[in-house]
Amino acid sequence: MKINTYAGAGMWSWVLQRITGLLLVVYFMVHMWGMHFRFEFKTPLDGVFTYVLSTEFFLIILVLIVYHGFNGICSVTIDLVGGIRLQRWLFWIFMVLGVLLLYAVSIRSRLF
Repeated sequence: MKINTYAGAGMWSWVLQRITGLLLVVYFMVHMWGMHFRFEFKTPLDGVFTYVLSTEFFLIILVLIVYHGFNGICSVTIDLVGGIRLQRWLFWIFMVLGVLLLYAVSIRSRLF
């Protein structure tokens, strides 16, 4: 029996959407917990906060947010327009827009 699998842009964008969503939820939970208890007493995350405030970590979180947001907008556009045949083009258009946004933000905030 042959099982048809599709590993195109649609599948990978779906997988990466779930991974970035999970990473953002974990980051948000750790961030909220750490900020809540940061000044009351010593937490195990005190050493982590020195890295969290670094430029590299800021860029990682920014990339996660931009990819997750633009891929979500792309998915909504595909659903509303019904452009399943335009899925690959829309995916790459939104990813290029995301890279341009990341570049503009990094230049404006002097990250590079």
